[in-house]
Amino acid sequence: MHQTGIIEQLNYNNIAKIKITRSSSCGENCASCGLCSGRTRIIEAVNDINASVGDTVIINMTDKKILGAAFLVYIVPLIMLITGYCIGDIFFKQELFSIITGFIFMGATFIGIWFIDKKLKQQYTPHIIYIIKSEK
Repeated sequence: MHQTGIIEQLNYNNIAKIKITRSSSCGENCASCGLCSGRTRIIEAVNDINASVGDTVIINMTDKKILGAAFLVYIVPLIMLITGYCIGDIFFKQELFSIITGFIFMGATFIGIWFIDKKLKQQYTPHIIYIIKSEK
């Protein structure tokens, strides 16, 4: 997936903060539904090509990694919620305890994702691949 943005800030560790304009799947009039929090967003990307502040760049993150991250954050906790519910139903035979067990499993999954986030962050960080317009 490619995004175009403008570099706002460069960090010492080869990471650039880039202002991107989000594309909308519902159309260009985001104010009409009120669901979008804003059209622009600041993201971090690895600056391998030594772009400068003010440069318009293209950043890339593979679709496979985006889908993998979405699966990890959205689907795995749901699977663990259902698994916890089933395990609670087997051991406790009461619906309230089964629901509590499901939420404990889902919460533990979120805590696990939070702990491994630092390891995965570098793998899931987009990279700057091309400078469209340089401000030099």
